[in-house]
Amino acid sequence: MIFRYGFLTLLFLVFIFEGTVYQVFAPDFRGSNLLYIPRFLFMLILTAGIFRGRGFGLAYGVTFGAMYDIVYSEVLGIYTFGFGLFAYLLALSFPFVKQHLSVIVLIVITGVVCLEYYVYGMMSLVGLAAVPHEAFLFDRLVPTVLMNTAVMIVLVWPMKKWFDYIERHIQDSDG
Repeated sequence: MIFRYGFLTLLFLVFIFEGTVYQVFAPDFRGSNLLYIPRFLFMLILTAGIFRGRGFGLAYGVTFGAMYDIVYSEVLGIYTFGFGLFAYLLALSFPFVKQHLSVIVLIVITGVVCLEYYVYGMMSLVGLAAVPHEAFLFDRLVPTVLMNTAVMIVLVWPMKKWFDYIERHIQDSDG
């Protein structure tokens, strides 16, 4: 039972935790212009897509993207589509990718960059983001990528072990 619902529980807890972490890194709280946007939930979804397959990444992406839209976004559908799209496109579930942690980190951070540019573009398109590209790049994208890269480097090994353990347990229970 824990193998079927443990990851969903983890995703939900990270969803809640992510909002708390953002409050700590909010620019108003620190007196800085730099925005550190935690994308831990999205990184977990991408990692699940890499280890479990595109279907899992798409399902988790759409489900938690919709929750993200409802709780954190001003425009419904942006994160639902973005999480689902990038989780599907970047869920490269090849044995080579699964064995090399640096490739996983690179794919996940590429996904974070794509998601940030997508959200910036969509918010600019609907008129909610009047930030010039240079300000977005240096005040939001670079700090966000650095923070999420550090977190991903720390968590990639435990996540690989988790998914390997789940895969072994599912194979043992099926056969």
